[in-house]
Amino acid sequence: MRTHGGTPILAVCFSALAACPIAAAAQNRLTFTTVSAGATHTCALTTRHRAYCWGDNGEGELGSGERTDSPVPVAVAGGLLFLTIDAGVEFTCGVATSGEAYCWGRNATGALGNAATPRSSVPVPVTGGLVFRTVATGSDHACGIAEDDRAYCWGANGEGQLGTGDTVSSARPLPLAGALRFRSITAGYAHTCGVTVDSLAYCWGRNVTGQLGTGRRASPLGPRPVAQRRRWQVLSAGAQHTCGVTAGRHPVVFCWGSNFHGQGAGAFANWSPNLAFDASFIVGIDAGGRHTCIVRQVDNAITCFGNNLDDQLGRDVHGSYTQVSAGAAHTCALRPDGGIACWGRNTEGQLGNGSQYRQARPVRVVGPVSLTP
Repeated sequence: MRTHGGTPILAVCFSALAACPIAAAAQNRLTFTTVSAGATHTCALTTRHRAYCWGDNGEGELGSGERTDSPVPVAVAGGLLFLTIDAGVEFTCGVATSGEAYCWGRNATGALGNAATPRSSVPVPVTGGLVFRTVATGSDHACGIAEDDRAYCWGANGEGQLGTGDTVSSARPLPLAGALRFRSITAGYAHTCGVTVDSLAYCWGRNVTGQLGTGRRASPLGPRPVAQRRRWQVLSAGAQHTCGVTAGRHPVVFCWGSNFHGQGAGAFANWSPNLAFDASFIVGIDAGGRHTCIVRQVDNAITCFGNNLDDQLGRDVHGSYTQVSAGAAHTCALRPDGGIACWGRNTEGQLGNGSQYRQARPVRVVGPVSLTP
């Protein structure tokens, strides 16, 4: 038992990996405010707006200045303070307290919004000088909402996921076609969805499994309204499915798109929103690769459904949580005390517990090797 700042901390080593004794010997307790599970890595922000990431780092997606995987949190280089962060597929983006967007990791198709390098292991500013409120990452593209509520996207566009009305990729932010203004935005592997300031839902990009929810099989080149014209609180885009919570006195969850693994909480794939369940008892939802997770309001516990090949649905997920984030095959959740618990696939160390072994039950993310003030 060790202490930091007067708080008892249990130093636990979960494997014989070389990095594990280091992690156990440096239990610097961090208090997190948000967590984002990417495909094979995870990132989080502390109460002091510092960014930490762990897991796969082959493309520099941890932002540590290196390209070595880490099974424990490492500080994102550069000393930047962030308001939001979102982990995608081998890259990460965040909005700094200045409102400037930064990205790091793989940049083969311009996903970093910066044409200078094929990849970057440290944050690089998204070009254009825009001031953003939030940013969302997909597989090879990213989108953000600027301070005037307009959406801008950059990166791969072969499926129309940038929403520009064409299929030309861009290494710099381009405005979304039309005059829509957005409150929130979410990116799947090759599709994007957003909730407008008047609570309407629009999606664009790849639609082979109906993940746009338009009721049609076509992949539109530009934003299209989600069928049924409901009002929405929030949307969450997974790999090839999307789920959303409606607005109003009696909110419900609808999902659409791929449902082969039951990630849409139904029996079949749907080309338009399909009622999943009553949402009056949930406070959060996140769609991952082939699974979806919710935080229940009644007890702040977590329920996941869909593919469970890597135990990403979790077992004995007890306790209270304030947020959940679903990755490709792992899940992480934020505790009220600012700690993070993760479970599922861990081949690249994306659970952050100092090991690379799959975990069916939640394991707590350990302290970082070095603490950024």
